[in-house]
Amino acid sequence: MYQEKVPTVIIIGAGPGGLTLYHSLIKNKDKKEFNVKIFERESGPKDRWQGYHVGFTSHGFRSLMNCIPSSVALNLPKAIPNPVPDVEHHGVSANDHEGNLLLRPPFKQFKNIYEIAETPDRFLSMTVAYRDRLRDVLLENVPVQWGKKLVRYVETNEGVWVNFEDGSQEFCDILVDASGVNSPVRKQKLPELQINDIGATYVVANIVVPKHLMDRLTKTSGNSLVQKTLGLNGDATLIAFRLISIEQEQNYENKNNSDELHYRTTIAYFYSSELDNDETEKIKVDDNNPASVVEHVKNMIRKLRPENEMTDILLELWDLAPKAVPKESENYPFKTYNPIQRRQIRDINPLTINSWTSSRVTLIGDAAHAMSPLLGLGTTHAIQDAEALSQALLNYSPENYISCIKEYENKMLKRAPVDVLKSRDATINHITPVGYFGLIIRNSVLKTTNFLMKVRDLVMNII
Repeated sequence: MYQEKVPTVIIIGAGPGGLTLYHSLIKNKDKKEFNVKIFERESGPKDRWQGYHVGFTSHGFRSLMNCIPSSVALNLPKAIPNPVPDVEHHGVSANDHEGNLLLRPPFKQFKNIYEIAETPDRFLSMTVAYRDRLRDVLLENVPVQWGKKLVRYVETNEGVWVNFEDGSQEFCDILVDASGVNSPVRKQKLPELQINDIGATYVVANIVVPKHLMDRLTKTSGNSLVQKTLGLNGDATLIAFRLISIEQEQNYENKNNSDELHYRTTIAYFYSSELDNDETEKIKVDDNNPASVVEHVKNMIRKLRPENEMTDILLELWDLAPKAVPKESENYPFKTYNPIQRRQIRDINPLTINSWTSSRVTLIGDAAHAMSPLLGLGTTHAIQDAEALSQALLNYSPENYISCIKEYENKMLKRAPVDVLKSRDATINHITPVGYFGLIIRNSVLKTTNFLMKVRDLVMNII
């Protein structure tokens, strides 16, 4: 009796998007069975730094829960801790340069993280995840083949040959690239799809904040877990944290022998790239020297922001940024260290090319639609892509693989470019100097928007 061959799907990249896709394809094997292989260019799971705190919206969390098995879902609190009641506000706020609230959308609060997935689409809900730990959770029972860097692929009528740097080859029916903004697959498949430099620079760091400084921050700008402060002269900051001390985390040993609590935090500073060409700048920045980059950020803050409590807090936060690889004896809860340097904000709008030809090769996450980190939507979209692609592949057959890939790509192309442009516009707006009258107008618009959003939320709750 003829038995249909089990098709092979190869995933390039073991980040959140690639790992979520792997889990979803395996989870749904009772509906459609695939031979799924996942390859990663890193030499091992602890080879490289694994990211900052990331925002997780209800849409992304719902997709994640739909994709992963229950054994993985049970471990999610390791990466996305449950709320601290009456202490944390799971949402985003925008504040002025003094820390005064301008906008805080009415995000729905929840008792545990699994409730996020149940939030109706008409409401807003989000939280902050530890990206490094999220990857560890998603790695459970995934046989990643490490040290495999794709260099090129060859697509035929029968399938796709994947060539790796070590000289090895693999054959598959479907190739999915989830390897990020510098995707080698995108460069080969869509060479005309260019990375866009939006003229903005940012510096980002993971830091450990002592309680006395965290108390000053929340007293000045509130307890929203993601906070933006908007400057007057073309700069903006982003701070993401959880109000769960690292001393309270299981198996954590306080190596500093200090009685004070500390908190994991990500800080980022955004400004116009034109400011790096200021000939009056006295501090010479060496992007190979994290200490000089931190001093550059502090100098920019002093130059662009007036003296006040919020400015002082920002300077003290940047003082905490590690200038070199933290020693084992230091109080640093992040497993790996990413050198602090200036980075150009780049994005990819997949709709900027004339045609998107569906084939056996497709892209998810930043490989297809990298976006500015200012709105923190990249991880959410990568996981939504994984769900959409895995659902489309449930109808896979050797005769209709094009229609399956096209179904996914149509959904992705309808959803992701919207947030690419939103993130771009928000970044450009935040790094544009406003002047005195512009400040009044901007703050008034944000406060009015804040009021209208609260009215809308009230109406929706009544309905």
